[in-house]
Amino acid sequence: KQDYKKTKPILRATKLKAEAKKTAIGVKEVGLLLAAILALLLAFYACFYLRLSTDVDPGLEPDED
Repeated sequence: KQDYKKTKPILRATKLKAEAKKTAIGVKEVGLLLAAILALLLAFYACFYLRLSTDVDPGLEPDED
């Protein structure tokens, strides 16, 4: 009976550790999330850059000083 009492907290700790491991966010998931956010920001920036770079004033000459 004493052996059972000794192993019960150990079993409980092992169970809690396993549950925490299941629910924890891994490094791979965090990296994928950051990569997706970075890709969206770059796409957003590229859209605005291309839109603003093509809207050149037609009355302005390129060699004007």
